[in-house]
Amino acid sequence: MEQTTLNYNPVKLTPQAQKLYERLLVAPITNAAIRDELRLLEYRRRLSDIREILPNNQRIEKKWLGNGVFEYSIKEVN
Repeated sequence: MEQTTLNYNPVKLTPQAQKLYERLLVAPITNAAIRDELRLLEYRRRLSDIREILPNNQRIEKKWLGNGVFEYSIKEVN
């Protein structure tokens, strides 16, 4: 029988990353909406922080929509 390891220092999201994560759970969002709706100018670091807390069966998907607009969403991985 193997003992599971405990993580006493769980990753904590900053308030801005938490706001973006909660919005991603609702629906996909574009980089323009992240800037205008959530008022986050530097969102790439926030996405990286969110990737660290996602379970192994989920990932953030980036989809190019054209004219410098990208759509981000959380997808299940099989």
